[in-house]
Amino acid sequence: MRKGILLVLLSAFVGCSSLESPYASSTKIYIQQDNLEKALENANKWVAEDSANPKAYIWRGVIHTRKYDYISAANDFKKAFALDSTYMDEKKFEGTVAIAGQPLMPYRAVPAVFNNAAVKLINGKKYDEALTYLEYSLKLDPNNANTYLLIHTVYNAKGDEKKAKEYLVEAVKRDPNNYRAKLQLAVLYSYEGNKDEAEKLLKEVIKAVESDTAADEQIKLEIYKEYAVLKFEKKEYDEAIKYFQKAYEIKKDDYEVLANLGNVYAAKKDYDNAVKYLKEAYALKKDDYRIPQALAEVLYEKKDYKQALKYINEAIKLKGDDPTLYRIRAAIYKAMGKRRSALRDLKKAMDLEKKKGK
Repeated sequence: MRKGILLVLLSAFVGCSSLESPYASSTKIYIQQDNLEKALENANKWVAEDSANPKAYIWRGVIHTRKYDYISAANDFKKAFALDSTYMDEKKFEGTVAIAGQPLMPYRAVPAVFNNAAVKLINGKKYDEALTYLEYSLKLDPNNANTYLLIHTVYNAKGDEKKAKEYLVEAVKRDPNNYRAKLQLAVLYSYEGNKDEAEKLLKEVIKAVESDTAADEQIKLEIYKEYAVLKFEKKEYDEAIKYFQKAYEIKKDDYEVLANLGNVYAAKKDYDNAVKYLKEAYALKKDDYRIPQALAEVLYEKKDYKQALKYINEAIKLKGDDPTLYRIRAAIYKAMGKRRSALRDLKKAMDLEKKKGK
């Protein structure tokens, strides 16, 4: 009789010890109620009570994710996977974070958590720390082009151009339909002087985004601008205007687009349109000396010396140590017959050039 009672008691004890922590239930209830502070408070107690339980860290990671604390979330997920790597399985992970059969967080969002943690560190210029999160993200999803893009950003910031390029090329390889990766690679090729390869990539991206009804307008804007700049550099002015106009239709208050349109028209010697767009750009951006400088040069070509002088003076107010501006003003003064003022500005320009070691 006693033996039977003892067996019953032991089995009851074992059953109780296998039950989940009461903090687990309260954590989930508070998440359902969207009371994240109380959810986190209970998750912390759950972790403290059962520190070897990967589920505790996973649930706390979900809470940190919802609070946009991506570094803490990433650390929790990493700890959970270290305790039991089987939770790196999509089905098991989503089953763990499910309430009433519905996962609160898809497994594919976990690499994004690590990437977001890295972005925060990149913004704080903590590049080596960022790399550790990005490398772990690749373990979870080795085909995520965005992760390769972020690693490219890190190495670029660190000044390692070779590695930066390797990861950018890899991003395009992993996802040929990633518009941003292709755009950045095209920009890199253009910077390296490989204009033909840059143009080829940009044409591919333009064709793709124009046939994609869900394509983001911001990425279209960036692609059109880059392609237009490339065409401008290749002196294909009509094509440059076409794509700057496409960019303009997306964002009419983009001063860079307006300024570049002005510069292209100036290159075509269509000075009226050049002045029109440069003035629109200057109305939007008063602190960029290059715009009034360009206006002054165009107005000089139009022989409107009075207006040219007005804008070069505004440029000099913004950038008084640039010898080029004084040379432009000297030319304007000379055209106006103000020889003494022209000589004074030439001397100023030469003094600045000497000071800068030119």
